[in-house]
Amino acid sequence: MKNLILYFSWSNNTKNLVEELNKELNFDVARVERKVPYSNDYHECAYVEAKEEVDKLIHPEIKALNIDVNAYDRVLLFFPIWWYTFPMPIGTLAEKLKDYKGEIVVFANSYTNDPQYMVNSMRDLSELAPNVKFKEGLFNQNTQKHIDFIKSL
Repeated sequence: MKNLILYFSWSNNTKNLVEELNKELNFDVARVERKVPYSNDYHECAYVEAKEEVDKLIHPEIKALNIDVNAYDRVLLFFPIWWYTFPMPIGTLAEKLKDYKGEIVVFANSYTNDPQYMVNSMRDLSELAPNVKFKEGLFNQNTQKHIDFIKSL
């Protein structure tokens, strides 16, 4: 089975996790990036830009992935939790993947361990792309647990 890792990361925490686990998995990887980057200032990014996107359900334009997602059987999707769900560039990605026929396994991380954040993310992704097979992965786990889980798929 051919796997692709797609991830979004503003602070590089998710990027570091993906890089660490991929040392063992060696999957193809692509970063999801907002076409107009978020501010480097945490307060501006979190409390102005990201908050407005969530409040107004704005799915910002993202940079081209330059990868044929349909060439993969499974996508492992990693992102941080922003405002109790996925960051809105992930919403843009979900809309672009609405015809993807493989499985998308969702992995999220957050500064809190509230499992409702994963529930919200799964619900919101499924609403954006109801024909996509989203599967819940792990929430707030360490690198080795991610590796073990992914190998067990």
